[in-house]
Amino acid sequence: MRIDSLKALASAALALFGAGAAATEKAAEKFWQETYDARQKYVEGTVGPLPNDILKMLNTSGVWPGGGLYAIPAPKVGSGMAIYTTFGLTNPDMPTSVRMTDYKLSSDGNKATKAEGTLVARLPAPKRPGAAGYGYEIIVVAPAGLDWPLNLLQWAVNAELTNDVGFLDRVEKYRGLTVEQLNVGAPEPLNILVSKALPPLPVGTQLPAGKMEILVITTITSAEMQWSMKNGRDNLLQRLREAGGGQISKLGRESVVR
Repeated sequence: MRIDSLKALASAALALFGAGAAATEKAAEKFWQETYDARQKYVEGTVGPLPNDILKMLNTSGVWPGGGLYAIPAPKVGSGMAIYTTFGLTNPDMPTSVRMTDYKLSSDGNKATKAEGTLVARLPAPKRPGAAGYGYEIIVVAPAGLDWPLNLLQWAVNAELTNDVGFLDRVEKYRGLTVEQLNVGAPEPLNILVSKALPPLPVGTQLPAGKMEILVITTITSAEMQWSMKNGRDNLLQRLREAGGGQISKLGRESVVR
């Protein structure tokens, strides 16, 4: 066979593989967007319109592409209330396959303005069968205009993306999850209960990428924390519902157990 014929065949093969790779990438992007749009439609149908701006976490740049946090006014929950939520843990490209090293944060003296680091490959956390990404988004239900609920979500996202905590698996295994003494910018350290959302809160839906469940972080008192260790986290949640507060976080409230 002539050399020029071999070159023509090689060029054709490269073009074919290149076209195939481009088509695969385009299909993946379309699937990602379809999942994003379906999640937005569900949240807006159960909570309310998404704000124009999403809060991006600088330390997850490249690790959580397209992900961020929202504070959504939630008049259905109560006057002056908001649902603070992650938005992107159920993206099709999750669990993350990279991590950031040599992380450095720059600020203007008042707030962080720029993050720098190096992305390196890592072994992703095991994917739940049939789940979209990590299988859940996580919310805090609290009065609007606060910073600590967003800080609390940032803590949770970092725990999942960096340390593979597996919140959803733990909640299912232990019928809820409690963590004590978290410093997230509230007037005092917080004790929290993580549980699956119950109506009338949004509980999750089926997305193109798989199932999405909703987890709720609820602040609890020290007495409730100790009571749950003896009587069960699911029973504490039932006590909270019976008292009327349910999964709403309200700092300084009276304990529902004695």
